[in-house]
Amino acid sequence: MLTLSSSVPTPSSLVSLLLELDIHLPTDRNALVVDHFNYDTLSASEQHDVVLLPRPDAIRPDVKNFFVGDGKGGDVLAFPRGVGQTLGNTSPLLTPILRAPRSAYSYNPKDDIEGVEDPFAVGPQLSLITTMQARNSARFTVIGSAEMLEDKWFDAKVKRSVGMGGAGSDAKTVSTANQEFIKEVTGWTFGEIGVLQVFNIEHYLNESGVRSNVTNPKIYRVKNDVVRLSLTSKHGSINTNTFTDLQHWDPRIFLG
Repeated sequence: MLTLSSSVPTPSSLVSLLLELDIHLPTDRNALVVDHFNYDTLSASEQHDVVLLPRPDAIRPDVKNFFVGDGKGGDVLAFPRGVGQTLGNTSPLLTPILRAPRSAYSYNPKDDIEGVEDPFAVGPQLSLITTMQARNSARFTVIGSAEMLEDKWFDAKVKRSVGMGGAGSDAKTVSTANQEFIKEVTGWTFGEIGVLQVFNIEHYLNESGVRSNVTNPKIYRVKNDVVRLSLTSKHGSINTNTFTDLQHWDPRIFLG
């Protein structure tokens, strides 16, 4: 896990490491994410650099969201003085689990805020928290705001600004859900959630829908129809599920 901060320039070695993973940081080492429509009026009434946003939605409808909390909605996350990242299009291993609101952008606070013409990235182009799971199941997470992990922000009192179209004009002071959210993020990163355990694998020939009596044979022929059964469970759960996969045999696939 790597945390970033706009107040501490990221070392060149880490910038180079992230580039190898297709994660790009602003060339300006002092850049941070601001949002003039979704900021905390209590702590960032002038700088607008404490961005308030809801918990993230699932990446796709068929993907379980491990960061949704109790699922009731209404939680507020505070992203204070953080660094946004952009992701390349070539790696299927990267997932932005928390994106910036569409009115947010990255800029250098030393520049004139009225004259920002070419920001590093804007809106959902900015990933605030990025995860990667390698093909060997190793996990890596980049959190753009180290302050998110501080006790101060775990349940800080915040109040949303008036957003686009007058949204938030009746906003009330609420406590952030940073503590539970960060617990979920670190739990995923260190393999405490979102891990499948495989207890048993079986495979057999299934030509023309007729099952062979031989289980786990050592040899198949190319283009044989093969059924593979996997008995799995979620880490920390006693509930088991069986997944069935019908596929053509390919010598490059190891089944046994």
